[in-house]
Amino acid sequence: MRYILYMTILFLILPFVLSRPFFGLCIYYIVSILQPKFLCWRPEIQDAMIVGVPLVIGAIMIGAKRIDIVPKLHARTNRVIGVTRRLVRSSLLEPAWPVFLFGCLIAYLIVNRVLSPFSMEQTGLQFRTLCKVLLVVALMTGLASDYRRFRILIIVIGLAAAFWAIKGGIKVVLLGPHQVYGKTYDNNLFALTSVMALPIVFYFGLSVRHARWRAVLLVCSGLIILAIIGSRSRAGFVAMAFVVVCMALSSRYRIRALFAVALVGVAALAMVGGEIQERVHSIIAYRQDQSAHSRLEVWDYAQTLLAKYPVMGVGFNHFETARRTFIGSDRAAHNIFLQNMTELGVLGHPIWLAIIFGSIFSLFRFMRWSRVLPPEYRWAYYWSRGLLLALVAFCIHGLFHNEEYSELMFAVVGLNVALQVVTRRELQENRLLGQAEVATQRRTRRKQQARGGRPTGRRGRKWSGGLPPFGLRPGAAT
Repeated sequence: MRYILYMTILFLILPFVLSRPFFGLCIYYIVSILQPKFLCWRPEIQDAMIVGVPLVIGAIMIGAKRIDIVPKLHARTNRVIGVTRRLVRSSLLEPAWPVFLFGCLIAYLIVNRVLSPFSMEQTGLQFRTLCKVLLVVALMTGLASDYRRFRILIIVIGLAAAFWAIKGGIKVVLLGPHQVYGKTYDNNLFALTSVMALPIVFYFGLSVRHARWRAVLLVCSGLIILAIIGSRSRAGFVAMAFVVVCMALSSRYRIRALFAVALVGVAALAMVGGEIQERVHSIIAYRQDQSAHSRLEVWDYAQTLLAKYPVMGVGFNHFETARRTFIGSDRAAHNIFLQNMTELGVLGHPIWLAIIFGSIFSLFRFMRWSRVLPPEYRWAYYWSRGLLLALVAFCIHGLFHNEEYSELMFAVVGLNVALQVVTRRELQENRLLGQAEVATQRRTRRKQQARGGRPTGRRGRKWSGGLPPFGLRPGAAT
């Protein structure tokens, strides 16, 4: 019954996905990241492809339209004397360096798969999935290039990634400590998705004006933390500890926040079950843990494979195949950096690294820049910090787990591009509105002086923070 209802709803909204590409983009990420098909116990259906195909067709044929502000210039002085609003068609993608690196990565993987010593047929599905993911992320940079759409998209992706964690956190509160799983029984994958969603949901909650919705999102953040602890994933626990400490350090009351985090951590460890306590203890005493030793052995063998195939690697997604061929075991590397370098070699690995660490550096610079913006633009700082911590959590978790082509990670990279475009566009539009306001005040004063009256009004405000003066547009602040 669930399956019939889900597929009926999915096919009914396909015309809207085709005619409204941004709506289709939101539906795609709900279907692809949240994956409602697991609620219907039908994991084999390709629902993301059902939504993705009309999304791409609609984006190419219809595109996305947005309201743009065009300045009116004085004929002689070339000053802004007013503004007009017009409906323009947005570009399908922004000409940003991550989009260029996406193309480079796909081109390299095509060559890499051809020259791989192993069969291409084994990785055909994974390669097509990666191409679909990167194409949708590239379209995201153009479809979500204004403030309203970006605000909708970032919370849709954050809540879609956090859905299973919020559900698991509620079960922990109601039923007590127990093992928490996500849409599959891979607790490491569930912890990775949850710990990346945690800062996105938390900092979006801080940017919300309404206290009721802010409280709801902050409660959701607490439920996500409970679910990560209940997942019994050691990699997830380490990444979560780093993210939570960083969130406390960003608070206005830093000492109190750190003390509260320590208090909650002690209380959580005291209330969780004995098995979870043993998993946490194994992080400290990793030398005596058998699982940790087996991972060290896999890392050593990954270095051996890299020495054997240093230039092009063993081929895209062929690490387990190579391990099974040479030593009869198909265990993954449990390290995204070692596994990716082994598969892509020293030629392709830097492209993948540049996408991740280039985005981290870009987000860090943008976050520092947005801190000096006026309070009305505080949302730019909050959202960039949330995306930055999500990528850092991905890297920390990836030291012990293998999900180097995570769709959520690529979505965060695309959100970074869209956020910077949106913020600069908002500043530019508000600067034009401020100049138009100043020009209107000048005309008013001249008319009053011509009539013999006393000039009134005020000059446009200026800001000494290094950016052009601007006037705030109604509804631009969060």
